[in-house]
Amino acid sequence: MDTIVLSGKKELDIYVNPQRQNLLRHMRTAGVPMTPKQLADRMGISASAVQHHIRQLAELGVVELHHTERIHGITASFYHVPSKTVCIGSLLNDELKDQRLALMQADLSRTFSGFTAYCSQNTADSIQDRQFGDMLSGVVHLEEAEAKELYDMIRAFLAKHEQTGKSGAAWEYALIAYPITGADHA
Repeated sequence: MDTIVLSGKKELDIYVNPQRQNLLRHMRTAGVPMTPKQLADRMGISASAVQHHIRQLAELGVVELHHTERIHGITASFYHVPSKTVCIGSLLNDELKDQRLALMQADLSRTFSGFTAYCSQNTADSIQDRQFGDMLSGVVHLEEAEAKELYDMIRAFLAKHEQTGKSGAAWEYALIAYPITGADHA
């Protein structure tokens, strides 16, 4: 899987924009290429605003033109989010660190809020009656090669399922895994 590295302030500013993050989420949730008009209708903003955000994201390589289609005599452009990993430099300790941390916190908060809303709306008499959705946490003990193997397995599984074509439902996720260092063991 290709990786897009957001190394500078301009790239990070484009990517962390809340409206662009919302646009990316709508595109990923739909799982199929969409026109700016379709996205505008979903998001409740103007198609010209969506086109502006798409141009910015396309500059980064985070959104791409998938195809064009003639619809009622008009050429419609369909865009998609390609299967690429976006690296925001979470481990870098530079002047953009706070901006990166804010993006991660907002993403985790949005995902967790969606999960809690799912839990409160989807009650069932028993766990067997519900579609599964859960939060797992804990500590595992891994050698460096095992940690790489786990990361590679997760990335491969996610890449395989990021693009639709299947009849399955969209699932939102947030995974955090990191090595606990000496002082963190206490």
